Amino acid sequence: MVELGYDVTTIGVEDLYMGLDYFREVFGNFALPIVSANIYDESTGELVVEPYVIIEKAGVRFGVTGVMDHNTNIRTKRGEVESPGVTMTDFKEAVREIIPELSEKCDHVVVLAHMSKHHAEALVEQVSGIDIVVVGLQANPSMTAYERQNVMFIQPGNRGQHIADYRLSFDEEGVLQGYEGDVVKLDDKVPADAAMALKLKEHKQIVDAMRKEAAAARARELEERRAERGGYQETCLGVEASCTRCHAEQYEHWEGTPHAHAYATLQEKFQASNPECLRCHTTCQLDLKPDGSEVVPEELRNVQCESCHGMGTEHARDGSYGAIRVETCLKCHDKENSPDFSFATYLPKVTH
Repeated sequence: MVELGYDVTTIGVEDLYMGLDYFREVFGNFALPIVSANIYDESTGELVVEPYVIIEKAGVRFGVTGVMDHNTNIRTKRGEVESPGVTMTDFKEAVREIIPELSEKCDHVVVLAHMSKHHAEALVEQVSGIDIVVVGLQANPSMTAYERQNVMFIQPGNRGQHIADYRLSFDEEGVLQGYEGDVVKLDDKVPADAAMALKLKEHKQIVDAMRKEAAAARARELEERRAERGGYQETCLGVEASCTRCHAEQYEHWEGTPHAHAYATLQEKFQASNPECLRCHTTCQLDLKPDGSEVVPEELRNVQCESCHGMGTEHARDGSYGAIRVETCLKCHDKENSPDFSFATYLPKVTH
């Protein structure tokens, strides 16, 4: 963000995943200002970072503050961090208290709202004096800015898949006259910066190696438990072990579908150990732990028969097994990961 020229950011829920001490160790030496008006160090009662900054652009002063929804569940890494080490106050009250001070020092108040669109809109309904809200946690982007209570809302979505690009115009007295721009989808049509792409690739390779090491250890642990437990269990078997013996024709068709190569697409992007991706690019892994400590067996990689038809050990021959409904697909083809999904359009691509 520093290299991209950002002026300020706020604390996100994932920033506290390893606890407050780790947050300070990682981010404490960066020049990028981080603001939050409602996140406190639970040991001292002091704000974790500055509540706001004043930024001047073309003679116009912007007061930028940030808040997180105080009902947000901040996950921590199990076994390493017991608590994130913070407490949060009501975000609406925090903004309401800071508005008078900001209004004296700036021309426009900007709130970086780490929360859902619904809560961000509720904020401007109950607290006056806000001019611009940037919604930072809402998954689905709004491709154009919109207004609520005469407040400009910018909502580029999460995961860094879109970026908001707007130009604001002001008169000589600093009064906002209008804006133009949109939210840009960062797909293959947008050329990558070579230096940044290399850094990202190196980062993904390091993370991938760490996850593989943790997953291998977890796999050994699970194997030991299975050996101790013994006995029959209902489980997924994999296409090679169960389906091909009776459904050779369907198997050959499946090999030509995107489902058969879903795991390879992760390998190409160094995401083959990312649990968020693996849950839908493999078979029967929807409940993977989010910390990347579990390994997906080779025989269950790619989107195989059991992803859509159910576990092979539950196979029934009375015609009730394997029916495909739209709910089957929506487990992975949801609005966040597959916004253009149409059951009628997608199904023929994999039907066999």
